[in-house]
Amino acid sequence: MFGKLSILRFVSIFVIYILLVGHSPWGAYQAYRELHLLVMSTREDAPTYPYSKLLVKIINQELPEASARPARARTFKRVQSLFSTGQMPLVLLSKKNAKALIRGKGPFRKYGSANAQILYIFGDLVLLVQPDFPNRHAWLLTNAIVQAVDKLPGAISPLKVKKIATIHPGTLMVLNGENIPDLK
Repeated sequence: MFGKLSILRFVSIFVIYILLVGHSPWGAYQAYRELHLLVMSTREDAPTYPYSKLLVKIINQELPEASARPARARTFKRVQSLFSTGQMPLVLLSKKNAKALIRGKGPFRKYGSANAQILYIFGDLVLLVQPDFPNRHAWLLTNAIVQAVDKLPGAISPLKVKKIATIHPGTLMVLNGENIPDLK
């Protein structure tokens, strides 16, 4: 009924199927995200990616253990999805798009709003962070930015950042001269 060739084909197809279905890149992505501080930007907000590369360079100089990397989403939909689900804790957007993400308006109207706080502002660009981002990590990141503020074009003064209502508590701790908080 079944010849040796038919059985060999069936076994070969079955093995290939198992290998293709059994391997998923999601575990590798998760491990990569745990090893590196990713600063997300998007192609649809043109100035964000080049600035994220500069920001990552400065962060790695001031805080090498962060192992920061730029990450670029293709679309606003992907930005909203990754940020609102906590897969990417940091996103760099223009002010207009940052407000739109928080309010679920403009390019994010179809995808909904996202809860976010401000970590720092660089001219027309805003570095947003998840509200549950640990205070210790926000403190370290903000401290690195403050230490290199003269190397970051458009970075507003720490005194102006301090006046922002939706600032992350860890950022505020640095700006108030408080010691680094414990990791909870």
